[in-house]
Amino acid sequence: MTKGRYIITGIILIFISCTIPVFAQSSLGVTGLLNTPSADMQPDGVFMAGGNFFPKKLTPDRWQYNSGNYFLNITFLSFVEVAYRCTLLRGEFKAGNHWQQDRSISLRLRPIKESHYVPAVVVGSNDMLTTSELNAFNAVKGNRHFASIYVVATKNIPVGKHILGFTLGSYIFPQNTLYKGPFCGIQYTPSFLTPVSLMAEYDANGVNVGTSARLFKHLFLHAFVYDFQALSCGIRYEFRLLN
Repeated sequence: MTKGRYIITGIILIFISCTIPVFAQSSLGVTGLLNTPSADMQPDGVFMAGGNFFPKKLTPDRWQYNSGNYFLNITFLSFVEVAYRCTLLRGEFKAGNHWQQDRSISLRLRPIKESHYVPAVVVGSNDMLTTSELNAFNAVKGNRHFASIYVVATKNIPVGKHILGFTLGSYIFPQNTLYKGPFCGIQYTPSFLTPVSLMAEYDANGVNVGTSARLFKHLFLHAFVYDFQALSCGIRYEFRLLN
């Protein structure tokens, strides 16, 4: 598929997306944009479970195959979010095409809550601990394939009855993984179709465009074009444990 066709596909994803503002599900199973985190947080007690499809463009260079993950996620006290994720990988420890699972944990802490003039701020990490290397700041990453530590700020601004969300952040440690350097994104939730959010982002490696939508009450879908080269998508089910 040519680059032009991927651009057209991304535009179609935005305009034909099916049917409360949506906090999009990032590809790593935490609250965020498409392939980047944001400082938005789910309400206290929200539980999420789902999975994502990864085209090989979205995986470490040496994988050279399509993959995916599935995850469990819960938000505590509206400022602590924890996710447990399993990513499918092939032939990492055994010869051949045997599928295995890489287990990892994400943690997000929000020290500053969004207010009228102040953006929300979140400090988070993905896949930073492994049995082969317990020092999260060591340059030796072991099997921390998607490792990152980041700081991110998000401000949601009403424009009439529409909502524009602006996100700016940076990956801090380590510097030898997929995620390094600054990232940013924008999210638009139209007043006439609030179950849908449209997003564009720079994820420190490329530009992605896509959409996330709430179906019925608890089911969410998202899809995006990764750097105008490959399609990725995901699904999650969420509900609130505490009312």
